[in-house]
Amino acid sequence: MYDCLQDSYTDFSFANFDAVGRPRPLCGSLSASPLTPTDTPALQELADFAHELGYELDRNGEHLTVRDISLVDALSINARFGGELLISCDLRRDPPARF
Repeated sequence: MYDCLQDSYTDFSFANFDAVGRPRPLCGSLSASPLTPTDTPALQELADFAHELGYELDRNGEHLTVRDISLVDALSINARFGGELLISCDLRRDPPARF
C-alpha cells in the first residue's frame, strides 16, 4: 500500500512489469470532499482538472470520485488540492501482488 504522508510503499511487494514487459501500475479511485463549505469551489476545480486528464468522475453533492486514477495523478491531485479538500485514495494493482 502507498502511504501518502510518508511518501513510501509499505507492507507489499510488486513487480513493475508483467512477464511480457507491460507496465503494471497501481490505479484505483480517489474520493474528495470539501474541508469547509467555503472550499466547495475547489471540488469543481478538481473535477475540471481530472476531466482534462481524461478521467471519469462520479459526483454526489459535495462528494467527488475520480475512477481508475493512476498513482502519479493521485499524488498530483493531493499536492494541488490537499489544502482545501479531504482526499482519500484506494489504489491497487491488477493482478494483485502475491507473497
